[in-house]
Amino acid sequence: KGDAAMNNSNGNGNDNTSNHHSSDTNGIKNEEEEDAFDANSLLPRYLLPLVRHYHDDFYVSRSFDPRLIVQLMAEGFLPIATQGYLLPKLHVERCVLQLKPNSNLHISKSTRKKSKRFLLSVNECFDEVVAGCHRQHGTNWLYPPIVAAFRAIHQRTTGENSGGVNAMIMDHESLDPTDVTPVRLYTVEVWNAETGALAGGELGYSVGGIYSSLTGFSNEDTAGSVQLLALGKLLMQCGFEYWDLGMTLEYKTRLGAELIPRTEFVSKVKRSRVESKGVVLRCGGSRRNAKELVDWEQRPAAAAAAACGSKQKKWRFPAGEKGGCITSTSIIR
Repeated sequence: KGDAAMNNSNGNGNDNTSNHHSSDTNGIKNEEEEDAFDANSLLPRYLLPLVRHYHDDFYVSRSFDPRLIVQLMAEGFLPIATQGYLLPKLHVERCVLQLKPNSNLHISKSTRKKSKRFLLSVNECFDEVVAGCHRQHGTNWLYPPIVAAFRAIHQRTTGENSGGVNAMIMDHESLDPTDVTPVRLYTVEVWNAETGALAGGELGYSVGGIYSSLTGFSNEDTAGSVQLLALGKLLMQCGFEYWDLGMTLEYKTRLGAELIPRTEFVSKVKRSRVESKGVVLRCGGSRRNAKELVDWEQRPAAAAAAACGSKQKKWRFPAGEKGGCITSTSIIR
């Protein structure tokens, strides 16, 4: 069950209305009931009291509770918002870049050369990254209630144990919890190495060995391109399997991402949330030279195992650790 601090971050957007929506919070028109039924079948049953299909790839909820948001993340949904409503998105096709066992990350020579001008960090300045996204894109979908929820998850990610917020893994027949998996929310920052100014950044989150980019910004030429390449290499260093980039855009496919059906993506999330719970995005506690990250090359698996001397131990939650989870009844309250 969530604690009081998580509950207090729920925000004030739940009672607002928007001309973009009808007064029916399900957002389902009568003539679309058959299609809506099919779309709602993609929702885990335990979420149906809180979330409904809206239109196309979008679902809708009035709740911005962080515990609901981490559950949606752990089920493969990308959480965004409009005024007064949470709009989880489950793309028909997801743009995904494979990082492990063999990386598909493409690195341009020009960006590699320019990367020496920048430094990369993780989880240094949440508010500044959000402000940068607002300056570049406007409020867009980063409304205050979802920012408050992200901040609550981020605060649980930046603690000493990087624990994040636990999402429950539910049995889809009995609706009983069978396990928990940590969901972690990050900020990634790019700094001008000469001036120390914030040159760019992004918000993202991880479920198991899958990292998902939410939104980002850049204040300097090439800072965004350098951030992508340096972050890609850092994700590889940390053991991530896939980089989820959301909807398809040309720069993402140039980076090496490919479209996969949502059923395949959700299957990858469900496998990774169990098998790769201990994968965490870290930057060594300091700002790292982007050029050194971009130049890093992954060693073959056999060589890496030999260098380590033994296989990595399987990560497990400490005994009795269930903090930050929701149940199918606690969040409804």
